[in-house]
Amino acid sequence: MKKLITLLAFTILVSAGSFAQTANRFTIIAYHKLQPGKTLDDAIAIEKQWAQLHQVRKNAGVISDWIMYVPYNGMKSEGIDFDYITVNGGPDLDKLHTYPMEIFADMVKADPTAFDKLAAATAKTQTIIRQSISKKVNGTAKGTNKSQFMIIDMMKVADGAAYEAFEGKVLKVHEARIEAGNISGWSLYKSLYPTSDDVSANYWTIQSFDKLSKLDQMMDSYYKAIPKALGISPEEFMKQVTVKRTMTGTMLTTVALATK
Repeated sequence: MKKLITLLAFTILVSAGSFAQTANRFTIIAYHKLQPGKTLDDAIAIEKQWAQLHQVRKNAGVISDWIMYVPYNGMKSEGIDFDYITVNGGPDLDKLHTYPMEIFADMVKADPTAFDKLAAATAKTQTIIRQSISKKVNGTAKGTNKSQFMIIDMMKVADGAAYEAFEGKVLKVHEARIEAGNISGWSLYKSLYPTSDDVSANYWTIQSFDKLSKLDQMMDSYYKAIPKALGISPEEFMKQVTVKRTMTGTMLTTVALATK
């Protein structure tokens, strides 16, 4: 049982996407690297088994959701060193990292060796190269749609307060883009830990859209919404953006698995 508790603590997975707006949303994000010779299909087969455990945790009120995000057709920028991410999300950070063993009592009783077998299969398929704790700090009224395509952008920010204030104004732009039908939702998260200087990103955004063809409309949707929402030119907006943050990575994703 001690081995199981250690494994479950190690496999704490986290959120990069949100659903509807909530007062508080925390996420623990796990960044996964496939073992040599393994594929995303192999990982999905393993994560399907873990998803059953996360569903039990959700049903018990420990988490609000668990999600596995994979790059769509491998589309991610250079420098991203992971193959997929998983997410535990919920309003209570003190609960989010826990695996109360009593809720798995029936599983253990049915097959005392099941967890050891799953642990061994997991280790042969992937490894978690790091984890991070994040909090949602802003987002559109319509939350990110997990059934659609999503773009996750990762940013390095020096002045968090200034950046959050800036994104608070830009929220009007994203609401206008939703109204125009370009995107379905947008959210901003900040990293609570780790926050050291050597992390590649301490803020990230996620936006969802229903068709790949919306990518062709993305920049045009910004250019149309910015003057109306902010009263400045797109060129001035871009100048302000580059001062506030540096984008360090981007990934086009879909949800492979999620709790119900």
